[in-house]
Amino acid sequence: MLHPISFGKFSAAWLSALTVTSVADPAPRLADAYVIPMGGVAVPLATCALGALGVALARPLARRQENTLPLPLFLVVSAIMLLTVEIWIIDSRPPALFAFVIAIGLGFSGFSLIELVGNQVREFAARLITSFTNKDRTP
Repeated sequence: MLHPISFGKFSAAWLSALTVTSVADPAPRLADAYVIPMGGVAVPLATCALGALGVALARPLARRQENTLPLPLFLVVSAIMLLTVEIWIIDSRPPALFAFVIAIGLGFSGFSLIELVGNQVREFAARLITSFTNKDRTP
């Protein structure tokens, strides 16, 4: 059976419980710690530095897989991956550790990704050209 409780007793118990269970604002994430505006876009410097470091540290490990490429093309592929990581970080603002891990993965196996995208673009262009040439031949 429930007993009625006065508003004063309820408030005292409720406010003390609320005070104990309330959470203070957490410390800012590393991804949000050093953010500067550049051209109207907020750039998280710490996360961008970690992304660049991840790509740079993983590229020498990928050199064995990409041994058919001469050094200038290897550097071009590295620059493409670095730009990809930095644009992704600025656009989606991931947590710092996640950005670092993804940058390592892209630095290590990004050439495969570039080959895959290149093949898909080549196939799309071939289908597009085929569709235009077939339209011209229909009566």
